[in-house]
Order: sequence, then C-alpha cells, then structure tokens
Amino acid sequence: MGAVSGCASRSGEAAYSHPGPEGGVVASLPYRVDGRVYYPLSDSSGFSQEGTASWYGRDFHGKRTSNDEVYDMNALTAAHKTLPFNTRVQITHQESGKSVIVRINDRGPFVGDRVIDLSYGAARKLGIIEKGTAPVTLRVLGQKSSSLRRRAAGRLTRRGNFAVQVGVFANPANARMVSRRFPHSRIQPVQQNDRKIYKVLVGNFSNYETALGHMDQIRLRGFDKAFIVISP
Repeated sequence: MGAVSGCASRSGEAAYSHPGPEGGVVASLPYRVDGRVYYPLSDSSGFSQEGTASWYGRDFHGKRTSNDEVYDMNALTAAHKTLPFNTRVQITHQESGKSVIVRINDRGPFVGDRVIDLSYGAARKLGIIEKGTAPVTLRVLGQKSSSLRRRAAGRLTRRGNFAVQVGVFANPANARMVSRRFPHSRIQPVQQNDRKIYKVLVGNFSNYETALGHMDQIRLRGFDKAFIVISP
C-alpha cells in the first residue's frame, strides 16, 4: 500500500497506510517501514503486550489488508506489527475493563507507542471511537493453523532463500534486455492463465538483510517496484 505517515485524523483514527505484501511476498517474511525491519513471529503462544490502541475505518474500507484480504471496517479485526496473521487476540481497555476479541489480518500501527490498530467495529465495541486511542492489554488466545505459514517459516531458516524480483515481462526479449543489466540475474518463465510471463530475478541471498541491500541498489537504478521474494 502507500507511504506511512505519523499523523492521525481529528477523530483519532489512524491516517496512515499499512504496508501490503509487495508483489505477493509470503506474509511471514520480514518487512521494512521507515528504515526499520520488522520480523513477524512464527509462534505467538503466550504472547501478551501493553500499550496504546488506535483504530482505522472508512478511508480503508474495501481496500486490501497486508494479508491480502479486503478490509471490512465493521469486522472484528486488527493490525499488529509482528503477530502472525489469523492470530486471535483479546484486547482489554485498561481503564473501562471492556474487552473485544479480534483477528490479526493487517500490519501496523507505526506511530509512537501504539501497539495495535483496531478496526472500526472493534474500536466501537471497546468504546474508543470518540477519543481515538486508549491504553490496552493484549493477550493471545490462539491462532489458526496455516500450512502456508509453516512452510514460509521453514524456508526462513534455510540458507539461500531470497532473491530480488526486478520486473515481470510479457515479451521475453524485454526480460533478456533487463537481465543483461544485472550480474547474477536469471529469467524465470511462469505460466499465468493462458499466457507465459517472464520474471527477472537477481541473486540467491542467504539472509533477508543482504537481499534488502541489493533491492535498494536496484531501485536506485530506476526499478522502483523491485521487491524481495523467496528464491525458487
């Protein structure tokens, strides 16, 4: 999604965008916001946290969340920086004692000491719509099993997992032209519906930080939509 800002609307509603899974990157991969790298947890058992909750609503309604769902402002969901997607979390308002159970399907918030960004529906149940923020306690209740998440976590422990995708091309000649500009690049043909496309990938990096540095360099060369993928 879009850039992140540190402001909030008059209602206290979060006024920044949450980062989506660029180019379909597996959701449990580390990601970076404002120069900081966040590492999603592979296991949230026993997790608890205290801090400030905020909320986001109409401006994001119908848009994609970080796990590629369509955001429903009235559903009981929330954004967290590192909890695995589909984690069920009990949020308790420290002052009123009210609580709500939400499911994590987005990333954020990235403002100050905020620890969770609630959907409008969850914030309404907690009674924080008008004030906009509130001190809360988070307690993980459990998470749905996900074979995709388990596979992704396993991949992150192996060496040589990451590559940078420079671009995708319908014309193989264009893919070859771009590939020639980057040492250690390769072209990966992929069948997509009834046509073949050609991905240009650079490198086979042993850790995410190394791949991140190469991605920055590639973006500086004009390929500003380059992103990190799990290397095939």
